[in-house]
Formats: sequence, C-alpha cells, structure tokens
Amino acid sequence: MGKLTVADANELLDKGVITKETLADMQEKGLVSTRSKSAERYIQSSNGSWVTPIFYFRGLGDGKYTQEMTELRTKVNEVIEKYTITKHEVVNTETKSKKSRKGKNGKW
Repeated sequence: MGKLTVADANELLDKGVITKETLADMQEKGLVSTRSKSAERYIQSSNGSWVTPIFYFRGLGDGKYTQEMTELRTKVNEVIEKYTITKHEVVNTETKSKKSRKGKNGKW
C-alpha cells in the first residue's frame, strides 16, 4: 500500500474526516508522507540569472520530521512562494522581455 500524500491528508483534515492527532499518528506509522513536494520556484538575482531557494534540515539522515519541523517547513514555503515564481512563469517573463526588446522591424 502506498503512502497518502500530505495534500490528501490535509484535505481529509480540513473536511473533518481526521483530526490533527490522527494525522500525526498516521505520519508516525508511515502511512502519510511527512512533507509535500512542490514545484521548483525561482527568483531573479542582481545579475539577471534565475536562482532557486532551498530549505532543508542538515544532519537529519534517517530521522523523521517532527510536527514542529513540518510546521516550520510550511511557513518557510509560504515565504518562498510569496517572493518567487514557477518555471512556467519564468518562461513567460523571459518571452515577454524578449518581445519588448525587438526593433522596429521585429528583428533582434
């Protein structure tokens, strides 16, 4: 049997199907992932290159996330989402930038 994703488990929590205690117990037993994977996000540096912010717990090894670690990761991800964009949005930004740099005859 596969693990339930954090998103699925949170949906069950939001709908009142499970409690926070049940979710924590399920995560401890390995039935639910302890963290979610999100799309890679980008922010533009001062020289114009796109970089990816990364947050992780160094030294965790085979250890498992605690509830506090999961909450911290969620809050950090919220801040990252506030200041960054997705790869799709990067492509759109770059495309618009290139179009605005064209000369009068439409050539570079």
